[in-house]
Amino acid sequence: MKKLSLLFLSLFMFGMFADELPANFSKYQAHYSFKCEQAEKCFEAFDKYMGSSEVEAMNLEVDFYAYEHQGWNGATHQVSFYYKNADEYAMAGNVYSTSRAGLMFRNTMNKIGAELIMQSLTRHVAANISDDAGSELVTVNWDLNVSNPVQFLAAWKDFSKSAENYDWNADACGVQQHILGNNGNGITHNVWCTFASPQLALNFLDNYLMTPEFFAYNARVSEHRTFLRSHMSYLVKEYNPD
Repeated sequence: MKKLSLLFLSLFMFGMFADELPANFSKYQAHYSFKCEQAEKCFEAFDKYMGSSEVEAMNLEVDFYAYEHQGWNGATHQVSFYYKNADEYAMAGNVYSTSRAGLMFRNTMNKIGAELIMQSLTRHVAANISDDAGSELVTVNWDLNVSNPVQFLAAWKDFSKSAENYDWNADACGVQQHILGNNGNGITHNVWCTFASPQLALNFLDNYLMTPEFFAYNARVSEHRTFLRSHMSYLVKEYNPD
């Protein structure tokens, strides 16, 4: 019964907040974290896959990241695909599984010795984007276990809005709900924030925890969410940005 209640809460939460997302935001996001000790060769293989005629025809928005301060497993990089709807998701999966480009990419990654560590499917449930947002070079990510998504998201939205008053605030922040995949024990949501440089990311991290707004937010969500882990990632290449 508890699991059913959480499911109903999650569905209700998605209905509440999905209409508030920016119009160009993806509905689904597929994330693949992998270990690659030959980073240049792994990127070259993926870039070749993205440049194939089959993949280019889909015009998918995709990001290739390098991890920093990711200490819980051996993953070094992440690829994220952003889908506007279920049709894009299905089309991309079919091309990856059946095309010659997909076969060549998988063969190359196997020869390099790349190892898939984690994969997950998420959907955006909240976001706050600056009017003058710059590059998304750096992303800071916090993985959470949320027991009451409705209460958590309402508090997060209030805190995110209040942070706009500070000059060290992020260019953009959002919340994703995890709906499928091997994403680590207990993760239900993640919060992300993007910055134009690592200096700006560190300035944000230096300041936000000490604000009265964060104290108020933390008091509201302390019984509804548990912090699990965090990391930073650098954007190596962005494909078809929307």
